[in-house]
Amino acid sequence: MIGATPPLPLLLIVERALNHRIKHDPSAAPALHALQGRLFEVVLRDPAIRMYLSLTSDGVLLLRDTEDTPDAILRASSWALLRVSQATHPMDALFSGDIQIEGDQAVAQQFLRFLSELDSDPFARLAERIGAAPAGLIERKALHIRQQADIWRRTRQIEAADFLIFERALLAERPAMQQWLDAVDTVRDQVDNLAARIERLAAQPNPAALAPRDAT
Repeated sequence: MIGATPPLPLLLIVERALNHRIKHDPSAAPALHALQGRLFEVVLRDPAIRMYLSLTSDGVLLLRDTEDTPDAILRASSWALLRVSQATHPMDALFSGDIQIEGDQAVAQQFLRFLSELDSDPFARLAERIGAAPAGLIERKALHIRQQADIWRRTRQIEAADFLIFERALLAERPAMQQWLDAVDTVRDQVDNLAARIERLAAQPNPAALAPRDAT
């Protein structure tokens, strides 16, 4: 999957948000310095988007295209990459297969850790703008929505596990299913042959009708 190139205004919005988080997180400077000069190609699913991300001494630079060869390629869903930036254990996405890495594995994992360790408390920034009380209300609403989403996700996981454990046992095995399909095809052929025979018999003249009648 190549992916579409995102529009420049969208790249600028994402780039500005990332650099804002880096600027307000004093602990980000050492990790940023270690990744300086690295280039990553990011290929997202749902929606299909491809872009490049370069680390500089001032922060993150998002590019629509480049002639340089990336150090690593990150393939992930948009949701998986967002979870990395908010996860307590960022490597869980790698172990679960939500994110695939091509190229320099060590550098890519270092970059993912960098994202996960950024100060991701947007409500603190929001409180500075609109006040602690409104920001606290928004934070509680967001927490409630996140809890409901977690419950929904766990419910879907339990249902999927129940299907694999219990309902899958009721499914026919592939050889038995193929044998049944072959039997159905045989019956269909027999029905077609019988219908053709009936049509031929119906088209033949009736011998009794053609026989001459005795004069009375």
